Amino acid sequence: MFRYLRSIRFAINGLLYALRTERNVQIWFGVAVLTFLFSIWMEASQTELLIILLWMSLIGTAEYLNTSIEKLSDRVTLEYDEEIKRVKDIAAGATFVASIGAIISGLIIFVPKILEKFEIYL
Repeated sequence: MFRYLRSIRFAINGLLYALRTERNVQIWFGVAVLTFLFSIWMEASQTELLIILLWMSLIGTAEYLNTSIEKLSDRVTLEYDEEIKRVKDIAAGATFVASIGAIISGLIIFVPKILEKFEIYL
C-alpha cells in the first residue's frame, strides 16, 4: 500500500511541476477550467459533459506526454538533431490531433446551445 501511495505522490508531483513550469500545460489547464465552467453555464447534459471531460483529459494527457518527450529529448542532446526534431514534432502532432477532435466536438455540442441561449435563428 505504501508503494502505491508513493507512486501517487510522484505522479502528483509531476503534474504540479509541469503545471507550474510549462506554458502549454498552463494554457491547457486554463482552457479546461473555462470549458468546464462554460459547459455548466450552457447547461450541458451529463453525456455532453462526459464527452467534454474526456476530450479535456485526452488533450491534457497528450500535452503532458509531449512535455515529457521534449524534456527527455533535450536531456539527450542540446545540439540540433533531425531525428529528435521529428520525435518532438510527432509528439506535438498528437496534441494537435486531440485538440482538433475536441474543437469539432465542442462545436457540435455548443453551437446549437449558443444559438438557442441567445435566441439566434438561422
